[in-house]
Amino acid sequence: MNLRSIVPFLILMFLSFSRSENERFKHYKPLGMTQEIEVFYLTWSDTNLPNFIKTSDYRTYVNKTELIDHCFYVDSKNPEKRKFKIPVTTDKLIKKIPLKLKGKFYKTKQFDDTFPTPLFEDLRKTGDLKFKTENDEFLVFVLD
Repeated sequence: MNLRSIVPFLILMFLSFSRSENERFKHYKPLGMTQEIEVFYLTWSDTNLPNFIKTSDYRTYVNKTELIDHCFYVDSKNPEKRKFKIPVTTDKLIKKIPLKLKGKFYKTKQFDDTFPTPLFEDLRKTGDLKFKTENDEFLVFVLD
């Protein structure tokens, strides 16, 4: 096999990978500008629920059912940042460790089959998620 036939193939592979990686963000609609927010990380018995909430919203809604309405997912276009994990040792809210994150809020009606969990998009499509969103839109904070 000569170099002439390999180069177009490699370019095509690279472009298809780039397109598929950006494909998952084409449904994200921006809400405002880049900002730094302070968040708490929440854990739930249902792993499909969003895990982040601004500390100010947490303080306002801590004992109210509307708490879930103010929670959001954290995503990133950088695959390495997307893998970050919060050290959680119990199923309780980590009250003493707020995190500062820099990025931008987005709304989306769909994710892909890898974010936020491998089964999430299937559950969303079938209506089997344990929580409902307004207008079927999910709030996502995309890290810079």
